[in-house]
Order: sequence, then C-alpha cells, then structure tokens
Amino acid sequence: MRTIARSFLAGLALGAVHCDSDETPLTCTDHDATALFDERIAPLLQSDRQSTCNQCHLSGVNLGLYSHGDACGTMACMVESGIVDLDAPDQSVVLTWILRAEPDSAVVTDEVIRAEHDAMREWIEYNARCGAQVCPPIDNPCEAAPVQAGSCDVPPAGPSTGPRPFDDGGDCSDATIEAGFAALVYSWRGRCYPCHFDSHTGDPEDAPRWIVDGACDLGAAASLHEVERLGLLDRADPTQSLLLLKPLAVAAGGVEHGGHDKMEDTADPAYQDFLKWIELWARCQP
Repeated sequence: MRTIARSFLAGLALGAVHCDSDETPLTCTDHDATALFDERIAPLLQSDRQSTCNQCHLSGVNLGLYSHGDACGTMACMVESGIVDLDAPDQSVVLTWILRAEPDSAVVTDEVIRAEHDAMREWIEYNARCGAQVCPPIDNPCEAAPVQAGSCDVPPAGPSTGPRPFDDGGDCSDATIEAGFAALVYSWRGRCYPCHFDSHTGDPEDAPRWIVDGACDLGAAASLHEVERLGLLDRADPTQSLLLLKPLAVAAGGVEHGGHDKMEDTADPAYQDFLKWIELWARCQP
C-alpha cells in the first residue's frame, strides 16, 4: 500500500475521501481494493491522529491496534478479533464503536464521526463481496493473538466462573449496557461451557451458540448482539426471558433445557446477576 500523503480531515475538506462509489461501483480488483483502503481506511489507522476510535469506550482500543501492514492483513485481523462480521457487515462491532463517539472539538465533529462510520462500513461491505478475490488466505493475521480489548478477571470456563464488579450508573448508554453484560452475564459463561460457545462443534447440534469466545470485552459485546438476535430477552417481563428460564431448574420455574440445570433456583447468584442485567437492558429499550 502506498504511503498516505494527506490527512483524513484534509480529504474531507476537499471532498477527496471517496472512491467514486456513488458514480462507479467498486470492482473486485487490486486497484479498487487499494484505492478504497488508502483513501478511506488507512488514515483511521494512524496512531497519532485524533479520531473517534481513540475515544472508544473499550479501554485501550483504537484502530491502530488492528493495522497489520496492508488492507488484507488488517481486515483479516479485525475479523479474527471479532469486531468485523463479513456475514452481516452492518452488525460489525466496530461500527457501533465509531457512532458512540461524542463530538468534543474542532477535530472530532459530527461530520468526522459520520465520515469514519461510512468509510468503515463501505470497506467492510467491499470485503464481504470481494475479499476472497482480492486477498489471499492469511494464517495468524493478528501475528500473535486476536487483539485484546481488556482482560478478564475470570477463566473462560469452569464452575469457578463468577461475576466481575459492576457499578450501574443508571444511564442507558450502549457502553453501560455492554459493560453490565460483560460483568453480570458473560462472566458466568463457564456454566454454559461448551454447548453454547461458538467455538464448540458437535452435539447438541441445536444448542444456540450465543457465547462468542474471545477477548473479554470484545467477546461480551459480540455475545450481547447474539442474545438480542436470538430473541432471548423479554422487554415486557424480564423474568420471562429465555436467557433466564433456560438455565433455571424447571422446579424453580424454568423451562426444559437439554443441558441440565445451570441455576438451582432464583436465589442463585448467577440468576440474580442475569436478571439485574436484563432489567437494565429492558428499561433502556425505546
């Protein structure tokens, strides 16, 4: 990839940050792939540039962490890390990060936030359509391991898995909802191992794989999206959410669960944490 000679903001001001996508659809060629990355994405990866991604609510995360030499390596690392979903580009976690930024200066404005979001979305959509044609298979794209967005205080599986501290500030920001899910739900994921983990193959075939196994905050954010997509939450009556009823013993009011009881009764600390988070989520729905 050629060196970026102008800043992203200068490109915005001159109307140069585009690939004529409105007039001429991008084709699955090395030329168009390079042009799209160089003009719209590479500037976001500059670690010394102030951008929405440097304000991300996930501690220590900015897009520069995912930069691995060129467009193909960078996209492969983003996919491996779970922040890009090529099967559902609009559901990619990185897009929600960008839109959560708050305009706070002459540099990070509403215009910049929207431009960054649209650029990233176009690049993801292009890779979903053309990636297999313009990029070779890449082994170990993140070079060592998927980028960590924070550390977990608990193991990924086992009976010792338990909650992390969570202070509900009472607001309904996406950051608060995700942090609550990570602390009150995702931290108990060991009780659901291995049947509901996305990394699990084999029986039971029909168990929903709603737990995305990965770096703590990234895995939690992706798992939350799966819980919502699968309809496991009941906004009107949180106690009737399948996320609660499936693991709860039938004798305590739960529903049949092929994986045996995971919560003995409603006094179980995991049940209490799940319910606390679902109530937080429910009160924040429009």
